[in-house]
Amino acid sequence: MKRLVCGVMILVSLVLTGCGFHMRGSMDEKLLPSQLKAIHVEGDDRSDIYRLVTTRLRHSGVKLVDSSDEVPVLNLGNISVSNSAASLDNRSQVVEYVMLFNTDYSITLPHKPLQKFSARFSRVFLNKSSQALASSREQAQLRNEMEVQTADLILIQLSRVVF
Repeated sequence: MKRLVCGVMILVSLVLTGCGFHMRGSMDEKLLPSQLKAIHVEGDDRSDIYRLVTTRLRHSGVKLVDSSDEVPVLNLGNISVSNSAASLDNRSQVVEYVMLFNTDYSITLPHKPLQKFSARFSRVFLNKSSQALASSREQAQLRNEMEVQTADLILIQLSRVVF
């Protein structure tokens, strides 16, 4: 029985490795380069995206400091969210919407040019006119999910900054 379980585990690990699967954990200290161990973050400190990014940076071992000429500066831009009709029914009523989420951000390294990045996500959701409260909650949940994805993407793109 032990041989069978061991054999199955080895077979599964070989199949997963062969197909390119990689285990992903949380953002750890190895993700960000050593030049980003101290950073200054600019933006609306009351926004959810600011809170999410700073929390993830702290969790990654980055020290958040005041602005200085020798410290990289991460500037979180404004977030824009828009809804557009995706499909209509036979009475020309909107059935589905596409929520577009967009934010731009940049990083300025000491004695280097500004590097700009952007994050754009879209989600489709149903227009349930009979369930307006549920529809508005779904929109809020989608927005929160896209903010979390944006914060994760910002850290991933910071790991690829050119020095």
